[in-house]
Amino acid sequence: MSASVFADGHVDGCELAGYHVGLSAGLGKALVDLSDDDLVAVARGGFVAVPAERVHEDATVVEHGLAAAEGVAILDVRLPAGLVVLRHPGDRPEVVALRLAAVRIGLVRKVLDHALARPAAERGSLLRRRLSLHVIGEIVAALESLRSQLAGFPTRADVVDLHARLTHLDWRVAGLFGPDGYLPDSPVRALFVAELVATTWVRV
Repeated sequence: MSASVFADGHVDGCELAGYHVGLSAGLGKALVDLSDDDLVAVARGGFVAVPAERVHEDATVVEHGLAAAEGVAILDVRLPAGLVVLRHPGDRPEVVALRLAAVRIGLVRKVLDHALARPAAERGSLLRRRLSLHVIGEIVAALESLRSQLAGFPTRADVVDLHARLTHLDWRVAGLFGPDGYLPDSPVRALFVAELVATTWVRV
């Protein structure tokens, strides 16, 4: 993968955007240098996730309540039967997937902050709180490992593995919130939507 992906600062910026602003902002930063034509060429499976503010009035949007709540739109960019994409995507799918992994790392960090800020009564017994802190420590260590992998000029297979590991971490983070993690307005929602976003960009 091109070293310019790292030299332009987008990877670090994507993590910071995910952490400080949220999924939509991070996704926007990941896609900053892709044109609308690039979206069609790079999209996996004919659907692509973009920030809601990037949707044109003539776009075909797949309704998804949780995605919309995170400021994300899922576009149907499938071409009519008989037409094919002539533009070659080059390494853009890997570049976007790499940046998106950084966004997801930022989101996990942000949701961990929410988990730590929960009142003790919401986090259960002393034993459960200690177990939660142990899990959080493991997640933080895993994030550092993922960050190192991001900085090592990963291959396409590495990027796919990064997202698989992030999805595993998402579920571990969700478990810290107990049943509340599955409520529509839970901070965990951003992680679930980020997984959905990744399925439209990460090429296996």
